[in-house]
Amino acid sequence: MSSDEMKSMLALWDSIGKDLETEQNPLAGTYFKGGYDAGYFLRWSINKGFVLIPYFDENLITDYSFGKISFDDPSRIIFTPDRDLKGGRSVGKTPREWTAIWNYLVPVENLKEFGEFHAGLGVYNEFNGQCCEFAPNFLSKKIDAKGSQPSYSVPARYAHFIKDPIEGQITFVGRKRKVKNWGYQGTLYGQWMESAILIPVRVDLGRDRRVKKNMLFRLVGEPGFVQYLQVIRPGIRTSMGYVVRDVSFGAKETYHDSDTDLDKPLPPIRIGIKVTTKPLVY
Repeated sequence: MSSDEMKSMLALWDSIGKDLETEQNPLAGTYFKGGYDAGYFLRWSINKGFVLIPYFDENLITDYSFGKISFDDPSRIIFTPDRDLKGGRSVGKTPREWTAIWNYLVPVENLKEFGEFHAGLGVYNEFNGQCCEFAPNFLSKKIDAKGSQPSYSVPARYAHFIKDPIEGQITFVGRKRKVKNWGYQGTLYGQWMESAILIPVRVDLGRDRRVKKNMLFRLVGEPGFVQYLQVIRPGIRTSMGYVVRDVSFGAKETYHDSDTDLDKPLPPIRIGIKVTTKPLVY
């Protein structure tokens, strides 16, 4: 990007920001999609149009796009680029149609993925294990809202994209044991443990036919990021699996309590604990 292009981009960014001071549309504003190494900033108003700025490694602008806005309603916002992206690291091409769902502004072309992510299914099920924070490119939130974050119900025309998570509860707990070399490998993420504690469980998942071998579940209300439930043998209504805890390299069955800033023993797994594929971000 040349210095002249940079100046032009920043001038338009500031111009839209000035227009937002009197903008009446509650959806218009400045949005941010964060992430471990890539994301984007987006600012738009009805009168001044939009600027979309992908970045990489948190501080390196890789490209920018700008153009006009056509607003039908919160379910259909059309971006018409005067300058399209040329292949930004986090966004390859300017999405043409966007929709507001809950407190996200989502490109319509990503709604299938958005629905799977909301339910913690498909490749996104991998992140129900001991993984990093994960923010796909379709999760942009408004960062200049005055007061509480605006929230919009799922548009009827897109409701079929939104999937429900798989949920259930533990109905049996067996005796735990320690094993060597335990893990799983997914499409986006994988993990391998030198040593793991396995706690056998039976879980009632309500005859949900989507349950598959090696599917991962979060334990609702229990310490996260240090344990998860992995289905080993799916059944018609109840499935067998393990609650998995990583104890590699001398680690103990503990978690860090952020309220007290202390490491505490993990509570025992018990009958009645609820499980879900729903990700923590929701």
